[in-house]
Amino acid sequence: MNNNTFSITGRIVDILNKSIYSASITVEHGIITALNKIEDNEAAEGFILPGFIDSHVHIESSMLIPSEFARLAVLHGTVATISDPHEIANVCGIEGVEFMIDNGNKVPFKFNFGAPSCVPATVFETAGAALDSVAVEKLLQRKEIKYLSEMMNFPGVLHGDVEVHKKIAAAQKVNKPVDGHAPGLRGEQAKQYIRASLHPSEGGTFVAPLVADNEPAYQTADPMVYGLLKDFVKQHRSQPTIAEAALWESLRGKKLEGYKFRRQHIIGQFIADFVCLRCKLIIEVDGTIHQLPEHIISDVERTKELNKLGFEVLRLSNEQVVLDTERTMKTILNSVQSLEKKYAVANLPPPGDKGAVISTDHECFTAEEALDKLGYGMKILIREGSAAKNFEALIELLHDHQDMMMFCSDDKHPDSLADGHINQLCARAVAKGIDIFKVLQAACINPVEHYKLEVGLLKVGDPADFIVAKDLTHFQIQKTFINGILVAENGMTHIASVESGIINQFSCEPTTPGDIEIAAKENQQEVWVIEALDGQLITNKLVFPVHVLADKRGKLQSNVKEDILKMIVINRYSRSPIAKAFIKNFGFT
Repeated sequence: MNNNTFSITGRIVDILNKSIYSASITVEHGIITALNKIEDNEAAEGFILPGFIDSHVHIESSMLIPSEFARLAVLHGTVATISDPHEIANVCGIEGVEFMIDNGNKVPFKFNFGAPSCVPATVFETAGAALDSVAVEKLLQRKEIKYLSEMMNFPGVLHGDVEVHKKIAAAQKVNKPVDGHAPGLRGEQAKQYIRASLHPSEGGTFVAPLVADNEPAYQTADPMVYGLLKDFVKQHRSQPTIAEAALWESLRGKKLEGYKFRRQHIIGQFIADFVCLRCKLIIEVDGTIHQLPEHIISDVERTKELNKLGFEVLRLSNEQVVLDTERTMKTILNSVQSLEKKYAVANLPPPGDKGAVISTDHECFTAEEALDKLGYGMKILIREGSAAKNFEALIELLHDHQDMMMFCSDDKHPDSLADGHINQLCARAVAKGIDIFKVLQAACINPVEHYKLEVGLLKVGDPADFIVAKDLTHFQIQKTFINGILVAENGMTHIASVESGIINQFSCEPTTPGDIEIAAKENQQEVWVIEALDGQLITNKLVFPVHVLADKRGKLQSNVKEDILKMIVINRYSRSPIAKAFIKNFGFT
């Protein structure tokens, strides 16, 4: 297998075509150059399938640098990750993100890093750095940055925070997906979050969220004016002119290269003759009356107002439409194609069935919540990490929504990563009776297509990123190849450790026992306690009588019997007040 050139035979798992057959694969210089069916061969390798992808993970939680994470992950058939460097950015800022990229590039593994969207995570947090929209936009312009990382500030999205919306708009400008993080959000709020309205003043492409047919919405009239305009259309514009009828015949039903047009459509406080919302083009068909000076002035003002709403206006005369329809249609086609390039609508990240701008979420903790978000076009990640777990709550949705789901770990501690990775989720899903091809679509295919990854899918011309599994039940991985390099074999990693410098920001002063005491206040009757929920990141608030925690000196202490423990957070960056609280359900004795 020198120079990434070799042949291998095995049972090919063709996920998209839902078939398994024996074949020989030829790899030359890391690229699959041939894939030929053969007679069943008992001497062939096991099952050959595309490599697994963790569709959302913080490498930092493994307490390993990326190159060491890769050495473990490939043992389990993982060839790529969608990696959010939020944690290191929270401590070290841009320098931390660059450290992750540089170290990850030193090994044959496909890390796909995002631009952290929320550093610090909340306004209540003291972080070592802050990434504003300018910094995020610079990161997103780098080819190594594939997406905008999870938008945890969902209140900022809902309430129109300008900085938040600038970050989302920056991702859309460069056609990169936006990841979500909105635990518990349902109904209209979930819809509003997912469709994240953008405005030109914030640097975005659209003036409002996407709607059906991937068309951008637009600012319309207030309800009373809108109603009057609709009535006017019915009463006075129901009979089109010869030119309008001829043009509509050529545009209706997506006849023009698949572009959808609407006629007599209300934009702002105007009635547009024809409009393509996808490309934001309005076509006005003018009769001879429009050649009068007062009408020319009126048309110019009308065009200016429509431009302010984000629409281009193409004016055509009745004669142009009727006497030279072919040239007219070419003019319109040139206009829509030019505008589509300008707004980059065609190359936007996959918007989901119903126009998701924030396109993924890994925080659903009930199937009902996930179904809500799926209904608005958001893709749902089934998460099973070391801390937060929603596999059992969501896995049954994979029966019907395999096109819209992926697997992720989010946080993977080193001992857990040593035991397994995405392969474990595949095994559990198959054990629950879920169709093998649906399982593998979520594990191998959907992340590549959603994030437009440079990861092979076992096709001729693809990078040779594939794995050999002993079976399709337990997913014990025999070999892992990345770019044609054998990176793992039978539980042994072939990725060598690499030298790495140290990056950190840590500046604490000595702390005394007195600094972390909690004194009961005079006449205090109760104590608030955080309730940790097993397998969830969300918490509850409990209230206990003060005597449950107070000692004879009037100090509040841990109560091991009630499983209520004192918790202290000390600022690692500068001297500041120490945060003190109580938490239940840790189980420490």
